[in-house]
Amino acid sequence: MIEVQIAGAGAGKTYGLAEKIIAHYDPTSHKKIFAITYTNNAAKNISQAIINRFGSLPENIVVCTVHAFLLNEIIYPYSPFVLNEMHTTSSRCKTFSNFPPGKTEEQKKRETASTISRLKKKGVIHVDETYAAAWRVVDQNYSKHSSQKKKSKVRKVHKILSSAIDKIFLDEAQDLDEIALRAFQQIGENSVDIYMVGDPKQAIDYPKSFKVWLAANKANEKVKVLPNITTSRRVPQRILDLSNNFCPKGQAQTSLSEVEGRLTYICSEDEHYDQVLCHHIKNGSLVSIFRKEGNYSTKKAGSLPEFDPEVEEALTVKFPEYEEGVVIYSLQRYFATLLTNNDNNTSIRLFLNKLEIPYEKELFKKLCRSAEQYSSSKDNSAKYAISSIQITKGLESEVCVLILTPPIFKYLMQDEVEKFNKTWNMVYVALTRAESELVIAVDMDLLGKKYKHEDIVNSLKSIGFEELDPNHPNHKTEEKSDG
Repeated sequence: MIEVQIAGAGAGKTYGLAEKIIAHYDPTSHKKIFAITYTNNAAKNISQAIINRFGSLPENIVVCTVHAFLLNEIIYPYSPFVLNEMHTTSSRCKTFSNFPPGKTEEQKKRETASTISRLKKKGVIHVDETYAAAWRVVDQNYSKHSSQKKKSKVRKVHKILSSAIDKIFLDEAQDLDEIALRAFQQIGENSVDIYMVGDPKQAIDYPKSFKVWLAANKANEKVKVLPNITTSRRVPQRILDLSNNFCPKGQAQTSLSEVEGRLTYICSEDEHYDQVLCHHIKNGSLVSIFRKEGNYSTKKAGSLPEFDPEVEEALTVKFPEYEEGVVIYSLQRYFATLLTNNDNNTSIRLFLNKLEIPYEKELFKKLCRSAEQYSSSKDNSAKYAISSIQITKGLESEVCVLILTPPIFKYLMQDEVEKFNKTWNMVYVALTRAESELVIAVDMDLLGKKYKHEDIVNSLKSIGFEELDPNHPNHKTEEKSDG
């Protein structure tokens, strides 16, 4: 049986999920309860809520990410039995490189397929293959499970899962793609009850998959959709009045917050613009943008280049006296330092020379992938280091600042745009992070080629925004407060 709870932004989905787990927990049961989240941050929040109640995390409550669950509980133990495929570890390495320059999309696809196949032969599954591999294990209707013998193996897996797992609580279901939803549906219908929480309005990676899945299972007796939760504990009503314009019929929200809420804007011509942005970045407010652009970078703090497993093997051989994980982490940091100060090709040659590793074309190509993957996430020339809108999903802040770009402005004003696609959902996410005030930052360096300053300001005023007051307590710096 699968129960589906749809709830909007700020409804307390993660907290509510933790409460459901706590209420369901039976200390006398030998079976495990799984709390499955999409991000490590959400996993920490659920773990902490359970620890706050019990003093520690009970042994039979497992909190993990979707990928960790599918790898550790489905793929690693059962793919050898069902699929005759042995996987012992996973990799996030980039599957193709842009070296040499001029590769076509078809060439990149072939290189990706070749990389995934090569890793598979070594017992390594690429994370991009996790959903598909798990689905093949648990769905007896998969095309290659044609014989009754193969189908019986799948049924046996479900029987084992049923005997070992009490219930699965699945957070952020809207972030799953069609294949992952299909895999969890097989588990929920054939072995373990699932309670899943999601919000189609916040589906960014796969904006249609969750809605299509819900529609396809409308008459399915094994899938029960609970009444929508349309209240928001976090977002003030004044902000919800705007974000409700991005909600489907029946999903508009009302606020339980006692905060009135503010919608403000600030322009790059304003002498306080830089001061306000730097103040909120420094103080940990959510400052976000559609994607890195102009003076705004979206590099993840602490990110490191991912090595291909075969590269890792070549590197660990050089330092047999040290633990493998320590070697890889240290060399990732060293490679990142080189990439920060040099172009990719120079960094790779310096890296190989330092380790006294002879140049080989295939090794160079694999390091190119690592370099490209890392370099795409860094931008040392940008003035402001902020977040992408996508990264802010699931987070909240008293004051949130959204850097306006042409696509977001067009969707914010609903100017002849497609509804409920990726960008539409991004705007909803960006509008619903603030606990007190949402600030739109108008940087004409990003907007000036398409829009006039006066038109932007008038448009923002027409939907409820007012000019930001730099002397308001939300924006005053420590120096000003002391004065």
